[in-house]
Amino acid sequence: MDAKEYFEGIRDEVASIEHAREMLARLKAREGAKAQSYTAGGGGGSSDPMDAINSRIDFEGRLQQRISDSEALLDEATALLYGTDNRGGLAKLKGNRYADALCMAYLQAMPWDDIADVMQCSRQWCRELCNAGFRYIDEVGFAALKEI
Repeated sequence: MDAKEYFEGIRDEVASIEHAREMLARLKAREGAKAQSYTAGGGGGSSDPMDAINSRIDFEGRLQQRISDSEALLDEATALLYGTDNRGGLAKLKGNRYADALCMAYLQAMPWDDIADVMQCSRQWCRELCNAGFRYIDEVGFAALKEI
């Protein structure tokens, strides 16, 4: 696996976790109070409101496990970019701009327009910073970045 594939996998995981969090928020909102109906014959369903709550709690538990698993991946990727002490990794060897662009694009899954705004450069230049960072990581290897 090359550096680009590695970081794309992390970005996909981050996006998936964010999507799951949004879904969880919608489930919680649906559990809120419902208007009382006084019309005859309506609401003949036999659904128990606790079923929705129990389902949400189960989902929340699974989501929390996924988040915990993902945090380990994010910690490893952050160490590659900045070192375990925040004074190493790609930032030390190649420069902070490369590490920052990769961090925002892949570890935080930010849109390119937002990254360009923060980095104060064009979207294309941000992409080039990332591509140059990928090439450098592939040249020196993951192990070398972890040691620095």
